[in-house]
Amino acid sequence: MDGFEDRVAVITGGASGIGHAIGLALADAGAHVVVADIDTKLAKQTAQEIAGRGVRSLAVETDVAERDSVEALATRAYEEFGAVHLLFNNAGVAMHGSLAEMSEQDWQWVLSVNLWGQVHGVRAFLPRIREQIRRDGGDAHIVNTASLNGVVARNNAHGVYTASKYAVVGYSFVLREELAAEGIGVSVLCPSMMDTGLPTAGRNRQQRFGGPLTQPPMPIPPRREPADPAIMAPRILAGVLDNRRFIFTHPDTRSVVEEYHAELLADYDALDKALEPGYGVVS
Repeated sequence: MDGFEDRVAVITGGASGIGHAIGLALADAGAHVVVADIDTKLAKQTAQEIAGRGVRSLAVETDVAERDSVEALATRAYEEFGAVHLLFNNAGVAMHGSLAEMSEQDWQWVLSVNLWGQVHGVRAFLPRIREQIRRDGGDAHIVNTASLNGVVARNNAHGVYTASKYAVVGYSFVLREELAAEGIGVSVLCPSMMDTGLPTAGRNRQQRFGGPLTQPPMPIPPRREPADPAIMAPRILAGVLDNRRFIFTHPDTRSVVEEYHAELLADYDALDKALEPGYGVVS
């Protein structure tokens, strides 16, 4: 993708946090933005803020865990703009606590938003984007928001969230390979800690998943200050322009990924030892 001028972007979870910052950065680059969010009031405020930068904007109440809601979002976006060039599947939720403590409803809620929300987004928009490219030419790009937790798993009391984000990374990798020849790029966004509404996302938990959460916000690790999403948004858009497979946001997390991959390679070394004749049960 060679630029954002007059492109149309749809951002789920677009009313706050990373989605809000991406929307403003896209508006500054000349793109029109559909702000999709379960929080209707906040979505309208964000859409007004974006429109104040001289582009068109639309707020659409969207529950990404509901297929029909995302289909309605796609219909509304195409009715209003006639095309969608950028799809940011960004809506996400999180819980903290041990895996043994998580209820089935907890699992269903996190996976329904973090994984199925992205599947619903792709299923709703991809057929329309394909038809749009066949008709008008051009290209498009999909960004699925995962997390550094989807690359490096750690015992940080976010097990359900981590499982959902690992699924997003795998889903995005395969989708990227499937769409590469069609002019549709796919990136997986893996941010580290940011100042977003994620720690209090439980306030909007739907009744079918048990209703709003009463647990306190997720704790912030010591000596870590959440980054301002507005600072990170240009880095994210640069990754889109470069069609990066991964889009990272925090350079200081590189060492964490390197350490994790060193652990993987160490286990391969252990496999080599296990395959030696006479070692353990292998003969």
